Amino acid sequence: MGAMGASDAWETRGHHGRKVGSPSLAGVWTWLHDPSLGQGASRTGARLACLFWGTEIAIVLDGSGSIDPPDFQKAKDFIYNMMETFYTKCFKCRFALVQFGAVIQTEFDLNDSRDAHAALQRVRNVSQVKEVTRTASAIQHVLDSIFTPNQGSQENASKVIVVLTDGDIFNDSLDLSTVIQSPSMAGIERFAIGVGDAFNKTKANQELHLIASDPDETHVFKVTDYSALDGLLGSLEQRIISVEGAVGEALQFELAQVGFSAHVLGKQVLLGAVGAFDWAGGAMLYNTESHQFRFLNESLASHTAQYSYLGYSVAAVKSSRGTWYLAGAPRHGHKGRVLWFRPEDPARGFLPVLEGEQMGSYFGSELCALDVNADGLTDHLLVGAPFYHVLGEEGKVYVYRVHAQGFTPSATLSGRPQFAFARFGFAIAAVGDLDRDGLGDVAIGAPLEGFPAEGPASFGSIYIYNGLPQGIASSPSQWVRAAGLAPGLRYFGVSISGGGDLSGDGLVDVSVGSLGRAAVLRPLRASWAPTGHTFPAPGAEELSLNVTVELDVSKRWKRVLFQDRSPRSQRDWLVPGCSRFLLLPMEGEVCDHDCFSNITVKVSYHLNPLGGRGASPRPVLDELSEPTAHFQLPFEKDCKNQSACVAELKLTARLSPETIVVGVTKEVTMNIHLANAGEDSFLTRMTLVHPPNLQLKRIQKPSSPAVECADPTPAPRVLVMSCKIGSAVFKTSHVSSLLEAGSGARVDRFRLHYLSVIHGENPFGAKFVFEVCVPTKMQGHEIITLKNITATQVFKNYCRSAQGTGFEPS
Repeated sequence: MGAMGASDAWETRGHHGRKVGSPSLAGVWTWLHDPSLGQGASRTGARLACLFWGTEIAIVLDGSGSIDPPDFQKAKDFIYNMMETFYTKCFKCRFALVQFGAVIQTEFDLNDSRDAHAALQRVRNVSQVKEVTRTASAIQHVLDSIFTPNQGSQENASKVIVVLTDGDIFNDSLDLSTVIQSPSMAGIERFAIGVGDAFNKTKANQELHLIASDPDETHVFKVTDYSALDGLLGSLEQRIISVEGAVGEALQFELAQVGFSAHVLGKQVLLGAVGAFDWAGGAMLYNTESHQFRFLNESLASHTAQYSYLGYSVAAVKSSRGTWYLAGAPRHGHKGRVLWFRPEDPARGFLPVLEGEQMGSYFGSELCALDVNADGLTDHLLVGAPFYHVLGEEGKVYVYRVHAQGFTPSATLSGRPQFAFARFGFAIAAVGDLDRDGLGDVAIGAPLEGFPAEGPASFGSIYIYNGLPQGIASSPSQWVRAAGLAPGLRYFGVSISGGGDLSGDGLVDVSVGSLGRAAVLRPLRASWAPTGHTFPAPGAEELSLNVTVELDVSKRWKRVLFQDRSPRSQRDWLVPGCSRFLLLPMEGEVCDHDCFSNITVKVSYHLNPLGGRGASPRPVLDELSEPTAHFQLPFEKDCKNQSACVAELKLTARLSPETIVVGVTKEVTMNIHLANAGEDSFLTRMTLVHPPNLQLKRIQKPSSPAVECADPTPAPRVLVMSCKIGSAVFKTSHVSSLLEAGSGARVDRFRLHYLSVIHGENPFGAKFVFEVCVPTKMQGHEIITLKNITATQVFKNYCRSAQGTGFEPS
């Protein structure tokens, strides 16, 4: 499969040159040739260092008295034009200018040239020093005062000297040959430009060739006068810049397309270079503060690396273990891969970490790191595979959860299934918090959704996925189609950017690219998630809500009503703001089983139509959230904790007779006394369990609180009777009751279970259990004795239980 050319890359990227919002650096990114890398040189770090550190060019200008002022001006113009040309075509060129004559002076050094405009202005301001021609001393000055660290020179940078003179050396104390052969000159490439007839003489010609590096035919230039200097620009540019990144016979950085993708992370800029090394690709890491570069790629030893387009997309992921740099290689191994570079292991370069599942899907062509909860760490990585195919090229996005060890598959996202050639996932962008819930959202483009469209019809769309506390929503909250926005929007969704407020309304906007146009989408969402009795609205603008309030919705019989004696009320009100309701208790006994549990209040709401807003966008409610809220309205209670009262019940029982004799005892009387030493106990119940041949004759009830007992109901081998003891047993209350029962022919055992269930507003469902076993005799033998018949609650984790114990069989 052949390499993709520039025109192919344009086509594949969906007819767009650069993504909206993807940070990129202006200008043409070009590599300088390193002359120290000979034929067949290997691609190792030390020998390619100059490619990453740029080139330092020292221009040595003859300002001696033999040059007329108009010619000196032409020399300055030539230097100005050369620097201006190199600034636009050279990846990282820096300049210094040294003039020699009566004195040798630095007009500006390498540090000064970082500001291109200022450096060019300094060229215009140079004044001629005149007098003698001290060329050797001027070159030595470059070695001593220009190519030194304190003047901004980088050790690994490629170094070039360009000498511009009009004749031979005159009145110079240094020997030219000694200077050229100095050890400090090693690795410096020298170009010599001679102007005028003086170089027809042997001495001047020999000096010119001695100044220049070998071979002379590519490093020595001669012109008849200063007017002819501009004709050298093309040749000099070709010699110095040469073919972009040529190393021996390998065009390693030709058409590298550095900046094809970009990601800015603080002071670090990660730039994709898909065309580097014969389209194997790579990425450049650039520090904007130190101006240091580092080229990162995968070893060429891997046969899958060729034509993999590494750097097609780039991203940075922040994990708890540091920052990882990622690059997509959509043609890596034909399935596509994502590779990562970890700064803690720099020697290994980019290593594969994620692999696509389908050939030709272009997995890794788009990367998006998403920090959902805004804690500074990346929560999810989204990887686009826009050519994923089932029936056509539907596209798919893979979601990975980020953790300290790497990435774990979390979910996959897809567009509408009816669009077979949508290329869903062609663009992915974190767009900020669109729904104002504090969690980051993401937008995914499908630029060919609805293609082909004839005439002014639009096609393409984007999908909005909201962030959730546990991840990313599996379904989009919004589907924005070009056809619903404006005519003529073609390839809508080819690029996406978000997180900025372009409209100045305090809400984040989303910019979406299309062919030749871009659309800015303003949020219409006004999301309410009521957590109290008030409704917050975004911004200071008042909105009108239509609200319906329903009381005691969980109960058939309502315990409270509105003033009009209805359990339902509807009204309009403006938010932000409050609306008050008066509630009245229901008359009569309607809470047979539950008098004191919380009143559940349901609030339903929707926006009223807004008029007179003109072109301003109309707010809407969150489409994914139900426009309802539920509140719990508790009864007022005399308890320390209003959500749960803690009772402390104590039960005592006295039997008469104290012993039952089978065949002799005819009646049994039990006096039960219940006391509450704690907080109020609501809906207290007592359950009596006894043998079926023991017949209940009478219950003597206290006057207060009311005790109501139901008829006994059969259960396996026993009868069960339930008694309700008032609506509440208040603290410091005492309840006494007398029960009389008659026995049948035989009573093997009499058990009395007391069960107090405290519920209503109490969430723990506490139970109080008490069991009494009555001593029974048969034929003179005592078969059961009673050791203790008193039990009190045991408090532990709000689960209160107590049981009479100590029963000893005789």
